[in-house]
Amino acid sequence: MQSKTVNTKAWLSGLFLGSSLLVHSVAAQEHQHEEHGSHTHGQAVLTFVLEGNEAELAFATPTANIVGFEHQAKDDAERQLVQKMIADFTNASWFSFGAEANCTVTGTDISSDLTAERTTKPQHADLNANYTLVCQNPARLQALTLDLATIAAGVEKVSVQWIVNGEQGAADWAAGSGALPLTAQ
Repeated sequence: MQSKTVNTKAWLSGLFLGSSLLVHSVAAQEHQHEEHGSHTHGQAVLTFVLEGNEAELAFATPTANIVGFEHQAKDDAERQLVQKMIADFTNASWFSFGAEANCTVTGTDISSDLTAERTTKPQHADLNANYTLVCQNPARLQALTLDLATIAAGVEKVSVQWIVNGEQGAADWAAGSGALPLTAQ
């Protein structure tokens, strides 16, 4: 994949604005799922953008990949699964970068259609996990490691897009694979 220098602030704004519109547009949700594959069981989408020493990471996947269902919790056992899902993703220990980059999570925003007050039942329920980070040595950020086996065993593939140090790229990560390089290949 060729590297490009891009206006990362504009790309980041557009990326997260587009992601936000996708997540919050209930009326258009079915149409978008069919055309863009944004809601595919076994799959997830992750975007990562680093500008300077500040970073944003956004992760989205159907809740069926995590808790095994997409309906509002029917009993205490299902409510506990939803609470555990939110806690696990709030913990932010499912992803990491090399220690030399010295990145720390400074903010989290975890949401799911399963926790929202709704008057209608969702046909598809997603988890959206958004993180802000600060990396003390951003030039040393080379790879992203994902560990979803214990908190999202149903995720088999993650489509990843990134901008790091002025370079952009995309790749698919499969369950059980190693670290994903965030550099031009």
